[in-house]
Amino acid sequence: MPSGTPFITEKYSTAVLTAVRVLCGLLFVQHGAEKLWGFAGGRMDYNFAALRAWAGPIEVVGGILIALGFCTRTTAFILCGEMAVAYFKTWAPRGLLPIQNGGEEAVQFCYLFLWLVTMGAGAWSIDRWLGGNKAAVTSRLSSWEGRARSILRVIYGFLFLLHGIRLAFGVLPALAGRRGAGPMPLDQLPAFMGYGEIIAGALLIAGAFTAPVALFAAVVAFAAYVHSIAGGLVWPIRGGGNETLLYTLVFLCLWVKRGGQWSFDSLKGRRNRKLASAATG
Repeated sequence: MPSGTPFITEKYSTAVLTAVRVLCGLLFVQHGAEKLWGFAGGRMDYNFAALRAWAGPIEVVGGILIALGFCTRTTAFILCGEMAVAYFKTWAPRGLLPIQNGGEEAVQFCYLFLWLVTMGAGAWSIDRWLGGNKAAVTSRLSSWEGRARSILRVIYGFLFLLHGIRLAFGVLPALAGRRGAGPMPLDQLPAFMGYGEIIAGALLIAGAFTAPVALFAAVVAFAAYVHSIAGGLVWPIRGGGNETLLYTLVFLCLWVKRGGQWSFDSLKGRRNRKLASAATG
C-alpha cells in the first residue's frame, strides 16, 4: 500500500479511515443535538428566522449521513461551507487565531469535511455498497485527495503548534469561546509537552517524517482527552473534548495515509525514485 505506513495492512488502514469518518460524523451530530434538544446542556434554538436554528437540523442530518457514509461528498461539501460561514460570522471577529477566538473546532471540521469531499466515504460505507464511486466527477475529486490531505495536514499542524506555544510559554490566551468552558485538554498537559507539540506541529506543516510524527501527535492528543475524562468531562462537546478527539482522528489518518502530495516526504520520495530510475537506466 504505497500511501500507508509499512506497519499497517490494507485491512487495518481501511478500518482506521472508516473510524475517522464515523466518529467525525458522530462528533458533529452533537452540535445539532444541542441546538434542537439541548443536548449536554446546550442552548436550544427554534427561531428559524436565524441561521443558528437552521444549523441544528443540518448538523444532525449531515453528521448522520457522514457517519453512515451516504452521499458523503455532497454532505461534506455542504458542511464544509457551513463551518466556513460559522467561523467568519461568529468567531473570526473575536480574534485573529482560532485557538484564541473560540473558532478552533469550526476550522477543524471545515478542513476535515473538505478532505472528505475528495476522499469520499471509503470502502466500508453505503456509498461504496451502492456503487457511488464510478462517476467522472467522483474520479476527478479523488484525484485531488492528496492535495486536500496536504492542506488538512498543514492546518492541523499549525493549530497543534499554536497549542504547543501556549503550553510551553504561557502565551496566546483565549479571548473568546464557549460559555463556562474551562481550559482545553491540550492546554492542561505538563508544560514540557508543549515543546513536543511545537516540534510535531512544525514537522507536520512541512510534511516531514509525517507517519511517526502524526502517530506521536495522536497519542498526545488522546492522552489529553483521557486526562479530561478523569477530570470530569462527560460529553466530548464540552470542555474541548471534540477538538482533542478531532486532532486524534486526523493524526491517525495522517499516520496511515501520510502527508499528501504537497509535503517534504512526497518530494523526497519522488527524488529517490528518480535517482533509482537513473541508476537502473
